[in-house]
Amino acid sequence: MTKILEIIGLLTGLLPFVIVLIQQFETPGFGPEKKQVILDAIGSIHDQLGITVISKEKLLSIVGSFIDIAVAFFNLVGIFKHDENPT
Repeated sequence: MTKILEIIGLLTGLLPFVIVLIQQFETPGFGPEKKQVILDAIGSIHDQLGITVISKEKLLSIVGSFIDIAVAFFNLVGIFKHDENPT
């Protein structure tokens, strides 16, 4: 039970940071590349902090899914606006 609480604590600490990264890297196009930059940053944080409560691969999988959900939500509610008629 303690390990689960540690993982939840880690995720609740990282997810606001991930949202900020998503917003900072938002420019139309290059979605997969932007996602990879964020995943690389989270992977680097995992390595530098020596996190052992969750594997790097599992953390990146969770964060990757969260990125997909957050971007879809931002698109749906209009936070991210894309030019419908590029010139």
